[in-house]
Amino acid sequence: MKKYIQTPFTLLLHIALLIIVSGAIVTHFFGIQGTLNLVEGAEGVETFDKSSGPGNGTFPFKVSLVSTEILYYPATTTPMDFRSTLRIGEDIVRTVSMNKVVEVDGWRFYQSGMGIDSSTLSVACDPWGIGITYTGYFILFIAMVGFFFQKHTVWRGVRRARNMIAVLFLISSPALGASAGMVSDTGCSTYAPRHTPRTLPTLQRPLARNVGTIYVYWNDRITPLQTMAYDVTVKLYDSKSYKGMTPEQVLSGWLFYYDEWLADYERSARPATSEKANKKERERRALIQWLGTGEAFRIFPYRTAGGEMEWLSLTGRRPSQMGFEQWEFMVGTMPHIKTELLQGHNIKANELIQSLREGQRRYAGIDNLPADSQFRVEIFYNRYVRLWVIGLFILSFSLLLLFMTIRGADSTKVKRVSALFSILVATVILSVLIARGYISGHLPLVNGCETMLFMAFAASVISIFYTNELLRSSLLLVTAIALFVASMSGKTPQIGSLMPVLDSPLLSIHVILVMCSYVIFLLMAILAVIGLTSERKMMDKTATLNRTLLTPAVFLITAGIFIGAVWANQSWGRYWGWDPKETCALVTMLIYAVPIHTRSLRVFHRNRILNIYLLCAILSVAFTYFGANYLLPGLHSYA
Repeated sequence: MKKYIQTPFTLLLHIALLIIVSGAIVTHFFGIQGTLNLVEGAEGVETFDKSSGPGNGTFPFKVSLVSTEILYYPATTTPMDFRSTLRIGEDIVRTVSMNKVVEVDGWRFYQSGMGIDSSTLSVACDPWGIGITYTGYFILFIAMVGFFFQKHTVWRGVRRARNMIAVLFLISSPALGASAGMVSDTGCSTYAPRHTPRTLPTLQRPLARNVGTIYVYWNDRITPLQTMAYDVTVKLYDSKSYKGMTPEQVLSGWLFYYDEWLADYERSARPATSEKANKKERERRALIQWLGTGEAFRIFPYRTAGGEMEWLSLTGRRPSQMGFEQWEFMVGTMPHIKTELLQGHNIKANELIQSLREGQRRYAGIDNLPADSQFRVEIFYNRYVRLWVIGLFILSFSLLLLFMTIRGADSTKVKRVSALFSILVATVILSVLIARGYISGHLPLVNGCETMLFMAFAASVISIFYTNELLRSSLLLVTAIALFVASMSGKTPQIGSLMPVLDSPLLSIHVILVMCSYVIFLLMAILAVIGLTSERKMMDKTATLNRTLLTPAVFLITAGIFIGAVWANQSWGRYWGWDPKETCALVTMLIYAVPIHTRSLRVFHRNRILNIYLLCAILSVAFTYFGANYLLPGLHSYA
């Protein structure tokens, strides 16, 4: 008991965890959860479909649906939010929407689905369980902050030997990352075109580039046709070019010379040798058919009688209410362009392409289209951003710096050059994140590519503040690895509209905290490899560094898990659902928490044992990120 008196925040940590577990137990046995289906204008109901908890599924009041509303992103049919106006009791009228909970007398209502004049709500009544759990979260936060300031801990003893400014920045880096992200999907990686002879008919490169500036409704948002071209080219040819042609030329070929391009595809197609290859080929054939029918090219904006904006395809329906001028624009523009191309009148065709874009702006309205600056940024991003090239450059420098550090080169000039390089890397990655955020209109933290980009950014920023060249070079190596993973997170990870349930600042904080912990976990694994493959002196040095990093890393992932739980409770009415990603993150946290208890587990006093353990532990991080995201079904699946 004496050691807990000397280290009160350590004791408080364990108390907080016990309180959180107690809250979960109370929720399990006494919390009520269920589903409520309401129809607009129907009589109020007092019962709901109870899924767990005591009672018979009855409210102490009546609930009815006054109205429903779906908000859309401008000029699209992509939902931005779902809202239901409820009448609760006699005179209480409240509006519930995604991430906006309505609570009345301890009963909480969450928006979970919506139909035509109907709404589906999740229902929860758990005042004691939530109160106890949130109290545990608050105490846990106080304990984690206070832990770094108490005396008589192993971590504090190790910390005295380290750069205090660097450690404090490491702990506060999530807040910096959040503020950087607030300043602010096309693919995360592009590939250089192969310059091979072109035999297929298509447009000249400048003319095809102009075609790429046409507006198109693609992947639930309005993008340059260039973005669609990149996605289609990668989907069909596993590359960002084909026979030396740019993506715009490839898509233009399929658009204007479909038969020739189809024949070429048939000639080059190879028999599938596995079920996975069969599935991929079926997807390609479906895309080719979609392109051939013209339905993929939704380039004509149309405002309905109700004021809603639709984007109609080349060959889709033509509303009977449409004015003759707009009808003529839709049915005549593309055939006219094709006629001029077939006759070799490229200048006239280019003028018609420009007229098509002007017509799109006229019928859609400037307010319903992305800003010109967003369009330019997206086109620049598609054309020039190559994450794998940036990663290769950083990898080369970090390995050189690491080699020089291990060999004992620790001059002032090397430190200055490495510090400037870290600043340059952080600036470049931040620019990429800001560009993605500006294009999409939300924080770029919603898919696998973007989370790995943030991980690379966090590692590069932390490396700026470390004067220890071993740590700096290792962090730059982490940056390079994260960029390579980002570039391989699907050939074309999309910049898309944000799903309504993801529109929450808690989600951004949750992702930032977890990804920062991943940075440190990977850093510790790299240091462990260096220590295990070097002489005794380097072994001791890396083990000491890992002991310094271990506690902040565990605290970051712990805070991230519980912030995620608060977000889940605000969105779905439950803060823990044993989703595969939740479970894997919890297991990872427990694995890394084991060597923290060095007083009871003295085996980790041995530097080699600690490094071996941390090297093996990184496998849990890899499975948590890749396995849960791409292999296991669940709410966190990116596949």
